[in-house]
Amino acid sequence: MAHLIENEVFLAFSTYATIVILKMMLMAPMTAYFRFTRGAFANEEDVRGKTDEEKKKLLRTHPDVERVRRCHQNDLENIIPFVVIGLLYALTGPDLSTALLHFRVFVGSRICHTLAYVLPLPQPSRALSWMTGMAVTFSMAYRVLSTLHLWKMEKLTHMIDSEVFLAFSSYATVVILKMMLMSPMTSYFRLTKKVFANMEDTKLVSSTEDKKLVRVDPDVERVRRCHQNDLENIIPFVVIGLLYALTGPDLSTALLHFRVFVGSRIFHTIAYVLPLPQPSRGLSWMTGMAVTFSMAYRVLSTALYL
Repeated sequence: MAHLIENEVFLAFSTYATIVILKMMLMAPMTAYFRFTRGAFANEEDVRGKTDEEKKKLLRTHPDVERVRRCHQNDLENIIPFVVIGLLYALTGPDLSTALLHFRVFVGSRICHTLAYVLPLPQPSRALSWMTGMAVTFSMAYRVLSTLHLWKMEKLTHMIDSEVFLAFSSYATVVILKMMLMSPMTSYFRLTKKVFANMEDTKLVSSTEDKKLVRVDPDVERVRRCHQNDLENIIPFVVIGLLYALTGPDLSTALLHFRVFVGSRIFHTIAYVLPLPQPSRGLSWMTGMAVTFSMAYRVLSTALYL
């Protein structure tokens, strides 16, 4: 670990990753602030001690609260992939100036995205900041996959000399990119169906802001639920998979776990979006879940320390 702390790229990644994670975490108290100032609560216990009439007024949604919650959700969908892929990217030994450019542009784009979302600023300010951050993550992912594929990780091999870790890095990157692609898919459905969540977004398809376009659509909601399911399953896979790779499992067994999980998630998305008849989606979800639990069992049985 000492040689990692001495690595300038790793130090830069740690700095910017910490900043952007703290920025994401601040969205929770911002949501709380808007709930209190707008008098809009989601849970019965939040309005305890109020009269029944007051509860009816307070247990409701509010556009400002929902806007901040959507901004927070977008942070989760983009910052977590950046942190995971950014760590793998830092371990490939990129040039310091190139790495700093990636990290700084991403953090700047996410701060601009939040300002554009919460204030709000006119489109395409928010869309451009989102696309900039997405481009940075894809650029780092390309570096990770191309470096792993060509086995040119001389600077990494002395840190983690493991084919299992290389395999994990490859499949984790693939499945994270698959998850990130759900965002542009949602945007595609919003534009083609002319269905938006924010008033300023309607100007993307109309010369003026049109309140009629701020509505829900079954196809858009289907893709959003699929994306949410990715977040609920792929993030645990990445965290537990990393720990699993560090326990030193057999390569063939590890590859089986990684390949089955990635395949199950790709099939899950196809079954969700098309859609395919059940139990196709249910079986693909259970398969991915079983893989993660299998790796977790290996981690606990190998490294349990209570």
